[in-house]
Amino acid sequence: MTVRSDDPTEDKSLTNRLRAWGPAAGWAAVLFFLSALPDPGGALRFPFFLRLPFSDKIAHMAVYAVLGAALAWGRARSPRVPGHVVLLTLGALYGVSDEWHQMYVPGRIPDVTDWIADLVGLCAGYGLAITVFGWNNEKLEIEEST
Repeated sequence: MTVRSDDPTEDKSLTNRLRAWGPAAGWAAVLFFLSALPDPGGALRFPFFLRLPFSDKIAHMAVYAVLGAALAWGRARSPRVPGHVVLLTLGALYGVSDEWHQMYVPGRIPDVTDWIADLVGLCAGYGLAITVFGWNNEKLEIEEST
């Protein structure tokens, strides 16, 4: 479990904020890079995905599950604890912006079913990380024993 302090200077530490939110921001950058690739057809697919139905949707769920886990990581380590709904909404809006971005990439087509797959992966990764690692803790207080 993570113990958060009420020290106001802890909030302002760039190092602490980077430790908390760096993985989510870094993964969002990776997703942006992947979305900017024109028609990833064969380059990003694994041989076993070629035979699976809905392999595109499985890939969307997988990469957004990582984003969900990274957002859960940030929540667990942030001095200011954002709500679950806030973080999941930010992840969902990032998915919308990802699909919108694809309108301008040659060979890519925005698709609402891709966004739905993004949401499923986002929620699954976030929920799994919160559950497995116990990152659902609210602000914990340290009690002094007398």
